[in-house]
Amino acid sequence: MVSYYPFFGGAATVAGALIGLLFVALSLSPERLRDAGSLEHQAIAATAFTALVDALFVSLIGLQPGGGLRQGAAIFGALGLSSTVGLTLRLWRNRHLAHLSNRWPFFLVVIMAVYAAQLVTGLLPETPAGAADRTATFVYVMFGVGIGRAWQLLGLKGGGILDELGVTITPSIHIGSPHSSRDPASPSGDPAPPPDDSPPAA
Repeated sequence: MVSYYPFFGGAATVAGALIGLLFVALSLSPERLRDAGSLEHQAIAATAFTALVDALFVSLIGLQPGGGLRQGAAIFGALGLSSTVGLTLRLWRNRHLAHLSNRWPFFLVVIMAVYAAQLVTGLLPETPAGAADRTATFVYVMFGVGIGRAWQLLGLKGGGILDELGVTITPSIHIGSPHSSRDPASPSGDPAPPPDDSPPAA
């Protein structure tokens, strides 16, 4: 297990730096977190913070003598799972009151699965070397979750499939709708004048 000490030391340093940068990013627009209508923005910030904190403390546990990685995985897996479940329930209850994208359920389900897997692996018996190996895998996963959610927090997109789920589709204009009477040749889009059916003047 000694061979994992440099990895956990570097992971703890990177996680601490990313948490600091996350606080800086949030401090630049604190009004978005206080706005009641930005529940999804708050959920993204919370999941990013929780994932990075998980990676930080699990890495610190890996640096202490005597191990304890299984207990750390179980504890932080349970904390992350309960936190994500609470966020999911909050978003579900307010889905009609706030502007939410179509992709938030997919992300939260994936994050809950990650924390559940971390909790289960912490409860299973394992040798110290095996526990260190699995913990290193979850540290990588938590970095991916935290950085990915922080990327969304900045309003940026990676062009993946899940990003396309949040795109709002504009309804098309159907024949027979009020907008179908507009004259396509008119630059302003004004309704076309009705045809003149009156007989011609003698």
